[in-house]
Amino acid sequence: MTLLNLTRAWPALQEQTTTHVILPNNIQSDHPLQVLWLFHGLGDSGNGWIRKTNLEVLTKYTNLAVITPEMGRSFYMNMANGLPYWDYLTKEVIPEMRKLLPLSANPKDNFVGGVSMGGFGALKLVFTHPNWFSAAIAISSVVDLSILPELMPDWRGIFNDPIPKHYLEKLASQAPQSSLKKIRFYDCIGDQDFLKADNDSFVTYMKTRLNLNVTYKTSPGDHDWLYWQSVLPDVLTWLLKARLDNGRSVLN
Repeated sequence: MTLLNLTRAWPALQEQTTTHVILPNNIQSDHPLQVLWLFHGLGDSGNGWIRKTNLEVLTKYTNLAVITPEMGRSFYMNMANGLPYWDYLTKEVIPEMRKLLPLSANPKDNFVGGVSMGGFGALKLVFTHPNWFSAAIAISSVVDLSILPELMPDWRGIFNDPIPKHYLEKLASQAPQSSLKKIRFYDCIGDQDFLKADNDSFVTYMKTRLNLNVTYKTSPGDHDWLYWQSVLPDVLTWLLKARLDNGRSVLN
């Protein structure tokens, strides 16, 4: 495996940030890599996935590229009183990484996931751009923004009062349903997580109201890296199956 830290200036943010990348050893010039865009949670950084899990070891068996950008405390938004992180992600990070690295742009080869705030970001991205991806992974996700005042004292940097209600539900309902139904969703959360009831309700909404293809797993665990590390092998195993079902072999 190859681990890269790509630091560069971004016009949207008018500052330098670092994007963390895991690349497989098996890279073929005529065969762009499948890629997992993997998002961090609130109070963490893009290298949290690398420092706090064995992601690098596990991805040895997937032949995936993994891209983890730095998204600050943005909740993957253009902040009301801050920087335009959403534009930075969608208009700069994703297309620029494809220019710099041998990444496939085919939706069948693109997957998005995240934890907590990053799970919210992954769901927002796939509901906004369902034609970009074939699979989405939401781990211990924030799915109801009304909890923000409990999570972060600086939430007004993201939203002017009031906080939007049913934000993800509205995005999902407005997305092209034919495209959304082609996507595989994996949602998991610990039984002791304070966000579990919210996730129970949101998964029910996705399954019953939108008739989406959702795998929902719960198991003992809290809202912490002990749980997230423990579920990572299952998450990647599920993703391998999604890749096979989309017509690509595990080893490309």
